[in-house]
Amino acid sequence: MARTGFCIKPIPIMNKITFPFLSSLFLTLLIIFPVQAELDLSLPDYNLPDIGDASIGSISYAKERTIGLSVLRKIRASAPVIEDPEISAWIRSLGNRLSAHASGSNNPFYFLVIKDSRVNAFATLGGVIVINTGLILQTESEDELAAVLAHEIAHVSQRHIARMVESSKRNMLGTGVAILAGILASSKNPEAGQAIITGAVAMQAHNDLVFSRAAESEADRVGLRVLASAGFNPTAMPVFLKKLEAEFSGAKGAANEYLRSHPLTIRRVSDARSSAAKYGRFNNKNKRQTYLYMREKIRVLSRATGKYAHLPQKMSAKVRRYAKASALLNHGKLSTALKIMGMKSANKSEALLIANALLQQKKYQAVVQLLKPLVRLYSGENALIIPLANAYLGLGKAPEAWRLINRVVLSEQSSLTFFEVRQRVARQAGLIGAAYRSVAEHNIRIGAYQHTITQALQAMKSAHISAAELQATQHLLRRANIAKKNLAEE
Repeated sequence: MARTGFCIKPIPIMNKITFPFLSSLFLTLLIIFPVQAELDLSLPDYNLPDIGDASIGSISYAKERTIGLSVLRKIRASAPVIEDPEISAWIRSLGNRLSAHASGSNNPFYFLVIKDSRVNAFATLGGVIVINTGLILQTESEDELAAVLAHEIAHVSQRHIARMVESSKRNMLGTGVAILAGILASSKNPEAGQAIITGAVAMQAHNDLVFSRAAESEADRVGLRVLASAGFNPTAMPVFLKKLEAEFSGAKGAANEYLRSHPLTIRRVSDARSSAAKYGRFNNKNKRQTYLYMREKIRVLSRATGKYAHLPQKMSAKVRRYAKASALLNHGKLSTALKIMGMKSANKSEALLIANALLQQKKYQAVVQLLKPLVRLYSGENALIIPLANAYLGLGKAPEAWRLINRVVLSEQSSLTFFEVRQRVARQAGLIGAAYRSVAEHNIRIGAYQHTITQALQAMKSAHISAAELQATQHLLRRANIAKKNLAEE
């Protein structure tokens, strides 16, 4: 919840309430409700241990997991997260490949991409790691992007964020007032009150916390080990650091502010280069194909402007063709996109582009012929299942679409788009209970617990619900009630 050379910043969990507005509100509340001596204005109990050994602290891993889940859901509810199932699966796969080699934490990691042109990435409590589209477009290889993720993973595994949040207690006035406002709001609406409290703590951390150079160096060192262990080129870390230094050196405005909060010293770059060299030579110079496709898809979906709108000069003809067709598809020029791509491809990313163009042209049978072999090859891949299920619906084959959708194993980071399609398929198949559950599954992933409970209860009342669906809904209801209770108690 602080900063690194890879732009770590805290998350503004305030749902469109601006900080100036909150400050005015808190001052008003102080006048109307004077602070009594017995009023406890301490930070919520998820604030962390004294700065020191990473293994020492009052917060349990279970509590940190609860915080991470809550933060993840708040981000998905309020930030411009890219929920494209292909991009989501790709960034999770990359992050999980790296985090599997991190030590010191039993917590899960969550990886999200946000539409934001700023070169930025941040990690928060509970292993939530967010990468801006601007940073991804700044990278030239998957190794460079992996270096950023490895650095953020190291901050989490070494518990730098947890320990640094504690220092916010040294400046309690602003945070204390905000917490007072949250306490007062909680008397009428526990969830609204908690949102104010959480937002206040996040803003306080944003204003006051800066990782020490020692923490940054440790994150570089541990990140390099993670990077190399996962099979990536560790020299990508100093290369990207040097690139950032050259990019923003002498810049003004927002970029200059970036440098003030994310100093890139010559010593740090030099140390990273020396440490990376100890891992020996990495001969794999080929740019990983999936990364190149996803970078170009992100360039289109984020509507990149300025230098990020231009395709890199060094790009294979195949990827350049895909990038051009993606832009055409995004502008509704379906026939031209298909003319460039053709009607068939064994490449997953290319096939998805073609399928989405064909869907918009209502050529449903062509989509089925294209995607069925790939769905068998990539079992459970949401990105492929969604357009194939939509094609079945277009052909009036709702039961077949449901059999396809119902095979998917759900996770916390399942695409929100998937639940929208699941709900539509279930309803057209006459499975009203499954349709209600789909909405409930969507809602729990954005922290809308009361709505989750309402929809789950509706699902359980439905006459058209299978035993398996009923059992899954009962489990979902228990999770929502526990999450709601935890939120009220924080």
